[in-house]
Amino acid sequence: MPRNVPPRTALLRSAASRRIFKAFFPLVVGTACVLLLNSKLAGLDFHAVAEVVRTTSLPQWLAAAAATALSFWAIGTYDVVVHRHLRTGVPADVARVTGAGSIAIAQVLGLGIVTGSLARWRMLSGTGGGTAAKVTSVVTASFMGAWALATVLLALVLPGVTLPLWMTACVLGGAVALAVIAFLTPTFRLRSLSIRLPSLRALGSITVLTLIDIAAAAAALHVLMPAGLDIRYEVLLPIFAIALGCGLFSSTPGGAGPFELAVLSFLPLVPQEPLLGAILAWRLIYYAVPALLAIIPLAFPYRVAASDAGPSVPANLCQARRAECGVVRQNGGFALHTGKDQSIVAESGQCLALLFDPLNGTTQGVTEDLKDAARARMLIPALYKCTGPLAAQARRDGWAVVRVADDAVIDLPGFSLDGSRHRQLRRKLRHAEKAGITVIEENPCPNLLHEMAQMDQAWLASHGKARGFSMGRFDADYVKQQRIFVAREHGRMLGFVTFHQSGHDMALDLMRHGADLPDGTMHQMIVSAILTAQAEGRKRLSLAAMPATPKAERPLARRIRDAVTRRSGGAGLTRFKESFGPYRQPLYAAAPSRAELTLALADIARAIHAPRG
Repeated sequence: MPRNVPPRTALLRSAASRRIFKAFFPLVVGTACVLLLNSKLAGLDFHAVAEVVRTTSLPQWLAAAAATALSFWAIGTYDVVVHRHLRTGVPADVARVTGAGSIAIAQVLGLGIVTGSLARWRMLSGTGGGTAAKVTSVVTASFMGAWALATVLLALVLPGVTLPLWMTACVLGGAVALAVIAFLTPTFRLRSLSIRLPSLRALGSITVLTLIDIAAAAAALHVLMPAGLDIRYEVLLPIFAIALGCGLFSSTPGGAGPFELAVLSFLPLVPQEPLLGAILAWRLIYYAVPALLAIIPLAFPYRVAASDAGPSVPANLCQARRAECGVVRQNGGFALHTGKDQSIVAESGQCLALLFDPLNGTTQGVTEDLKDAARARMLIPALYKCTGPLAAQARRDGWAVVRVADDAVIDLPGFSLDGSRHRQLRRKLRHAEKAGITVIEENPCPNLLHEMAQMDQAWLASHGKARGFSMGRFDADYVKQQRIFVAREHGRMLGFVTFHQSGHDMALDLMRHGADLPDGTMHQMIVSAILTAQAEGRKRLSLAAMPATPKAERPLARRIRDAVTRRSGGAGLTRFKESFGPYRQPLYAAAPSRAELTLALADIARAIHAPRG
């Protein structure tokens, strides 16, 4: 009876077989293409091919060199986009040079992922081999996807090539599906594996760069064609894109063989000698020259420091003018230097949102610094829930601005339970008093945190998943840094509320309660917090945002806003907050353009309703 092969040995053999297959596959493809070309090259006058290269004029070489430079600028900028997406911290100019250089070497040697990774690793001294391999893999995968989309689009709008309908539909459908997935699920998780997909801005940039790359590379070939070849550029471009893909998929050095075979197959009536002569000249200027230039960064690599752990929560958070900035302790946000101030920013899938206002309220220079930070992450810059002064500054800077909510602010020096304004509130408080409810501020000891955690789980079971991003969720370490007011009946917890606090104000964050809550309990907890803040001499207390009520609004916009408010339960929350007599402070969102503002608001809404973690 044969012995069973140990699982580890079988895995090693399987991996070795795959490596051997990958190593020899390009040779097999190249050999097959040479055999296929052999019939086409029968009777070819190689002296005529060489004569085309020899008689190429200086203006042709210069024009081809300019087109090649543009193509490699786009190729290098792929790396800029990918380094920004991966947050490697590599400067843009360094990423562009090393990206173009590694591609120049990889396309000559073949086996692009292996040779490209080794070249990047060598050129970027100080970064690890894993980073180089990751950059190479993302560049390769994203370019192949963008190449497929670009090729289909070129075949649709230009003459010369007609692709099968099913192929066109699959590529266009796949592109749309990828964009939808990248928006709805910016971080893909499979068990312990977590992959952050490129943002829509990154995907769009890669697609545009791919079009520039292909168009410039095709132009370099077109200008090298002798005068006798009557091939229009718009006819050559889609053919070139397909041939380029054939060469890339084969992984042969320079795509040699598959590229020529594809071009000759699509242009059967064109004389072979001048066409192949132009391709040979193109290979000299587009492959040989860049590869020689790439020796420079190989010989003199850039010294790049490894990226740090990233920005952290600001030390002066407790002095923020708006206490809501404390949500940065939970949502993965960080401090960003904006002008002469610091601001709290957080990433959603598609945008870098500045939440609320700068810590000290300084608005000058905010939009420019936010745009720079967002560009460095391939995200859209946006302001969210900022007050009037920052919104006005953004409007002066040319940004699109829209009112998104109102902050329910209690004027603490003027707050009183007396008068007709608070008649309903006093009735609620009497109901709670008759039910024997007591509300006190409690310190976050282990027993209290355990009670709060149990109540939070019960609340989630009846109300659904908690929102996040600009809103807090229960976490023991998070609420330890907040003010906690608890309602009890004979020692049993009925509910609790938590407040952010800073040296300037307090802001409502969490509200949780059980199912059997006596009438007026929530009102009593809020009033207790208001009176406590008032006794401490504070000037304002925020009950957080509620739906906006703009005075001048079009009927359709008002109906949409009302429908969203009803669906989200905002109407009841608004009535609850208005019972305390707050004044409304308008809150705004802003972005550089209306299209970016629309995308940012949609993405922030997604992040709020589907928070990470």
